[in-house]
Amino acid sequence: MTGQARPTLVEIEAAARALDKAGRHFHWWPTTGKSYDELAATDPVGKSEFDGIVEQMLIAAANVRA
Repeated sequence: MTGQARPTLVEIEAAARALDKAGRHFHWWPTTGKSYDELAATDPVGKSEFDGIVEQMLIAAANVRA
């Protein structure tokens, strides 16, 4: 990172919900899969992995602006 603040958990979760919503709308993944909120409630490892991907996307976007 280039001195940028890391995204907060609230920011990560908001972005993750937006990505999940878009992914379901555009059929990027099966509709039979768990939603982000279901994942959060039942699969902490899966949520952590999804959050990690979203965090990296937010950091990459912030670095482009820097």
